[in-house]
Amino acid sequence: MTPHEGAEAPGPHPPGPAPGAEDTRRITALLTAYCASVDAGDFARFARLFRHGTWLGMPGAEVEEWLRRNVLTYDGATYTTHRTYDIALTRGGSRGGSRDGSRDEAYGTCAIEVTQRFPGEPALLVTRNTYADRFRRLDGRWWFASRVITLRRPGDDSRHRRHG
Repeated sequence: MTPHEGAEAPGPHPPGPAPGAEDTRRITALLTAYCASVDAGDFARFARLFRHGTWLGMPGAEVEEWLRRNVLTYDGATYTTHRTYDIALTRGGSRGGSRDGSRDEAYGTCAIEVTQRFPGEPALLVTRNTYADRFRRLDGRWWFASRVITLRRPGDDSRHRRHG
């Protein structure tokens, strides 16, 4: 657990209409980029996803350094596979804070399962987490506004994260 987990938790997303098909596709691509960048050990790319937001309560500018200090890599690889499922999205409120169905803000929840497999070894479950997300569209592009873990089901992360 990080010192920032649960900070600024947006809670469950408000009920409302789903984003349109194109916005759903672009937000889903953002979720896919999240998984692909951490699996590739590309912490700079991962941190850029939070350029306009927070990850576990941490400003985007701090994310890359936190990952380099806390996530174990082996010749640059994490040997992890992050799988996102149970994605639910709704349109959010305006920047003024009202929940008027603005098309520039969306809320989401999803689950992620993380496994780690080293060559010649079986895959191990690292964790299963659920997330609450807030997304914001700026200049036509979707970004994470915030992402927090709402439920953690830990497995064996001894070869994924530094402890102590």
